[in-house]
This record gives sequence, C-alpha cells and structure tokens, in this order.
Amino acid sequence: MPKPTPGSLVTTQTLDFGSSTITLADRVAADLPGFADGIGHPDYPCLSRAHNPSSCVPCVDFSPWLRERVRRNDADSAGEYLWRIRQANPGVGGSEEDFRRRYRVLAASVLEAQLGLHLRDGSEEGYLDLRVALILLAVHEGFSGFIMTGEAADFLAAAVCPHAFTLEGAELLVGLRNEFVHRMASEMSYWSTWPPLAADALLPIVPPDNPDLAGLLALLLSLPLGARAHAADVLRHLVADPTTPRTLASLSRYETRKRGLDVTESTRLIMDTGLVVPATELQGWLSGWTRRDLLGFLAHCGVRPRNSWSKERLAEVAEVECADFLRQRMSESGVVELSPKHIQGARLLRQYLDGVKETWRVWLGFGTGVSS
Repeated sequence: MPKPTPGSLVTTQTLDFGSSTITLADRVAADLPGFADGIGHPDYPCLSRAHNPSSCVPCVDFSPWLRERVRRNDADSAGEYLWRIRQANPGVGGSEEDFRRRYRVLAASVLEAQLGLHLRDGSEEGYLDLRVALILLAVHEGFSGFIMTGEAADFLAAAVCPHAFTLEGAELLVGLRNEFVHRMASEMSYWSTWPPLAADALLPIVPPDNPDLAGLLALLLSLPLGARAHAADVLRHLVADPTTPRTLASLSRYETRKRGLDVTESTRLIMDTGLVVPATELQGWLSGWTRRDLLGFLAHCGVRPRNSWSKERLAEVAEVECADFLRQRMSESGVVELSPKHIQGARLLRQYLDGVKETWRVWLGFGTGVSS
C-alpha cells in the first residue's frame, strides 16, 4: 500500500465487497448509495441495517466521500448527504423538497463558516477534516449551547486529533457559554449544576510535542474520520485497562458508530496501522469470561471441573489443561492488545483528548459560525 502524504487518505487501496473488488477511489467517485455499496438498509440505502431507520445512523463512514465534495465546496452534495441520512426522520412539517432545501442550506453554512475566526493557524487539511466532521455531526446536532450536553465534543476531538489549531477569543467564547448556562439554569434545574468556566479552562488544541505521540498521530492521520475516531476509542480503552484484551468491534462507542462506521472495515484499517496486535495475554482475556463460559469450555476440552470451584479456579485449570486450545480460541476471536511500541503514545493521546474536550465543547456551542 502506498504511503499516505500528510492529511491524505490512501484511495488506491482495494476493498472486497462480495464477488467484486473496487478501490476506495471508485467508491468516492460514486453517488451516496454507490459509496454504501449495498450494505445499507433495504429501504434507506445509506442507513445502518443494525439500527431503526428513525435513528438516522449511517451504514458506513461517509467521510471519504464527503471530503472530496467539501474540498470542491459542493454544498449540493453535502446537503444531499444530510438529507439521505435524515430521510427516515427528517423532522416536523414541510415537503421532501422543503427538507432537501433546509439541509442544503445547512451544508452551505458549514462550508461557508469562518472556522479561522476562533481556530487559527490550522493546516488546509486540518480545516478540511474539521468541516467534514461538522457535517457528520450536523446529522444529529444543532450548533448551539445544547450541544454541550452530549458527546459530540468527544467525537470531534478524536476525529481531528492529528491537527493543531490556535484558539482565538477564548474569553469571548467562555463568556457566551457562561451566559447561556446562567440563562438556562433559571429555567431548568439541570443547568444549575454546571459551574461557570474561567477563560483559562479552555486548553490549547495542540497535541504535545512528543515523538511517541507524533508517531501515533501520523498513523491516525491516514485513517478516514470514522475509523480515526474508532481507533481513538480503542487506544483510550486499552491504555486504561491494558490487561484485558478486547475485540476492536466491542471497543467502538455508540457515539462513534452514530456518525457512520462499518466496523468490519474500520477494524481492518486499524489493524493495518499496527497500533494494536493480536492478544497473547490469556489471563486477562479469561477475566472477561463468565463462570458458565468457563464450565462449558472445560467440558468441551474433556475436563471435569468440580461444582464447588470458583471462577478463578476454573480459569487457572483452563490455562494449565487447555492452553493450546485457549490460544487458538483467542486468536479466532480477534481480541487485541496495544502494540508495545505505541503504549506511551496512547497514554499521551488519552490525556490530550481528555484535556481538550472542554475546549471543543465550548467551540461547538458558540464558535463554529454555523447557522443550524
């Protein structure tokens, strides 16, 4: 596979879909249903089969498709994306044409927003990723103070984590945020628990200058936004609990899948980066088994455990008596652990993402310039 240039996606990679093999570039050049390539809902080809269509969850990560349209400032295509994803639950009132027009206007607002007003010194690719991420968020979010109550900031922080921006006007943004919270607290008790922020509470959107983190971010930069956010989910979890291997699919948060993710595809892309490796730690893997799981496994191996044995004792016996079979089962399950050479980088990424979450939260509420 060719090495990506900074901020680029490898569009020459081949992807297998049934009996056909196509490149990502072929999919990007197609229309939206063509990009989804038949894996979506039978009635709504761009929506996930695994969710009720009214939830408006995309069936794949459409960020590569959107990226090319945003690069060309194609508001019609970006608006078509919003309509296709919201089609099963577009809102109240209005005809199909009315809704299409509204989503086209929303897409145009994202494309025309002066992102450099509060986020300066970003690269061309950084602003491009940021606009694409805003369109992904716009499916479910309005860019007002209410966005702070959800996890949109977590997704955005992960999706654009390789990029740096200089925050401008932090005092103004914090003032708008505090005014909003104060006003809402007089109407709803929920907001009364939100303390006021000081301007210095918004940390810089600049990844720490560390070679371990820089190497990790370079790998994340080559991934589409959905897979990048999925990878961040994985790294944050595994570095917090390194002794318990998990499958990549189980480590994709709903907040990430909600923006569009084909977990099978993102799993392959993440494995290709080398950020994670197949797990080898049997004890940690077995800690996630139930007692019933262990009893069934030992019986399958021809071992007769005593009914009085605890889960811990069953796991010990399984490791001693069935180690080879366990390793085979673990390999087949697809569980992974952090690559040792990326452990420090993952720790720093987790700290960085936790630190900038509040900055992104306030910016999303009061600094995007998007009319929603």
